[in-house]
Amino acid sequence: MATCNPSSLSVDLDISQQVNVTCRKGDSFDLQFTVKNASGALIDLTSYSFVMQARASDQGALIIDTTGNVATGFKITGSAAGVVTVESSAAFMKTITAATYVYDLVATVSTTVQTWFFGTFVVNQDISQ
Repeated sequence: MATCNPSSLSVDLDISQQVNVTCRKGDSFDLQFTVKNASGALIDLTSYSFVMQARASDQGALIIDTTGNVATGFKITGSAAGVVTVESSAAFMKTITAATYVYDLVATVSTTVQTWFFGTFVVNQDISQ
């Protein structure tokens, strides 16, 4: 009979994946993630809500927030085909200082809240005005 030592067990509930994002100041922002379950099937995301924030550091100043309006921040939608789309307008992205930030994307369905993606969010300086 096998024995189990509870002090040596661990459980990792962090399902998030690191995805580093680089974009350009003043360009339209359009990012898509395709999301599948553990079996590889696409997830119907129409009943999900999403929040994505970019900050100067983990607990730093909020740089970009999910506003639902591409003119003032991120607009995020989920499709029945498992695609999360994050958008923002060129005019709004022009207001963001070129720098390296951190971000995460949080998905909520019913009472379940999970961070799906995180990483660096790099805004490169644009040349053309």
